[in-house]
Amino acid sequence: MKNRLTFPSKKVSLITTATAIAFLLCGCQTIKQFIPNDEVRRFGTDRKFPDLNYTGDGNFTDYGRKAGILRFALDLGAVDLKKDATQVHQLKGLPEVEFVCYLRVDHPLPTLGKPKNFGAADSVVEMSLEDENGTKVFSEKAPLKNWVWSGSVGAPQSDLYTHKTIFTAEKDKSYRLSLKIREGNPDAPQAQLLLMGGGWKAF
Repeated sequence: MKNRLTFPSKKVSLITTATAIAFLLCGCQTIKQFIPNDEVRRFGTDRKFPDLNYTGDGNFTDYGRKAGILRFALDLGAVDLKKDATQVHQLKGLPEVEFVCYLRVDHPLPTLGKPKNFGAADSVVEMSLEDENGTKVFSEKAPLKNWVWSGSVGAPQSDLYTHKTIFTAEKDKSYRLSLKIREGNPDAPQAQLLLMGGGWKAF
């Protein structure tokens, strides 16, 4: 008696094919979950900024996607606290992150309380930011003794800011940052105007 060859029915073939496709799609989804998404930050790595092209004033530095905090730094140069003065800076092409506008002064960060022997304590600093349409983003006016002192204890410099000198840059927007020194003091230390922000730890 001859053995007859049997073939799977069309129904079985369709079920087998459908099952194979399902496994394939699930596998693709699983693989996709492990492919890094460069458009969002994750632990240890910040998001990409493919269109980043800063063309405004100052010296702009990107410390890379591995930077936890303060990935971006914009150095707008020296500030003379010894006399009354005014500065205006154009900011163009900033990345879409939260920035803090700092005055970095050549004075160590106090361990506790307010700094001692700080020559510019009573100097009034006005800092304001407006966008390309003239809309005010923030405005601050206060003596430096009322600003927040930050930095590293033991370092020769401290970074001063207030809760008002913080903003989040919007894509493709230009800004104008104005700085005015009132009641300068001949005993004031050297200072520098900085914007810093970003990093994979930043919110």
